Amino acid sequence: MFRNAFQHRFVTVFSSAGSKPLAIWDVHTKNGHSRRVTDEDIRSLAFELIGVNVATTYMVAPCAPCPSLSIKLPFLVMLVKNMKKFFCFEVQILDDRQSLRRLRFSNYQSGTRVDNFSSCMPLSLTCNWNHVQLNLAEFIRRAYGTNYVETVRLQIHANVRIKRIYFCDQLYTNDETPAELRLFPPVRPNRMVQLKAQQKPAAIPHEPIETVRPPTPVDAADISNMLEKELAPAQCAVGTDG
Repeated sequence: MFRNAFQHRFVTVFSSAGSKPLAIWDVHTKNGHSRRVTDEDIRSLAFELIGVNVATTYMVAPCAPCPSLSIKLPFLVMLVKNMKKFFCFEVQILDDRQSLRRLRFSNYQSGTRVDNFSSCMPLSLTCNWNHVQLNLAEFIRRAYGTNYVETVRLQIHANVRIKRIYFCDQLYTNDETPAELRLFPPVRPNRMVQLKAQQKPAAIPHEPIETVRPPTPVDAADISNMLEKELAPAQCAVGTDG
């Protein structure tokens, strides 16, 4: 499926926020359901796969009739929510001996079992959402002493909520991962906060600036008294001459 695609850094095989999240997947449900819901914890869309029997409720990629995913990137990353129920998933891998190896991870097993063509390993999940990162090349090398070539098939069983599944060429930190691949994308700052941050504070002068003091207001009654005092001697002088 991805054999002729340019596989650089990240290859997404499932996104719950896409317009067609199951474009390359086949879903099988028996005594269960599969639906897209809005998760209250991440406030985003997630695909929910719930069933009474883990073995009979699952989703698998690639969908028929495509035979293989043909993904060369060795790291598998899954953003999944722990539903506090039985959950497992399988990864089918082709190694350099042209043998198909199946890795099965589940949260209801406590031990590891390695057979000729399949391995079962325990999966520990914390409460709520989990960021699962698997080095498939390392698992194949330790279990069978062979080298990883490509991922052929991926099968997710109930019970789980999935936000995104992707492959990458190495493990990246949260800051190095693109925003759309993170469990919690970066919060965009409010536009008003951005404008306030861009505003420059008012410059404070080094020396005080001299200002003109406004004149003191004069009452009309004071002006009348001043005129009477100035005119009084003049009136007296006029009366003497008479």
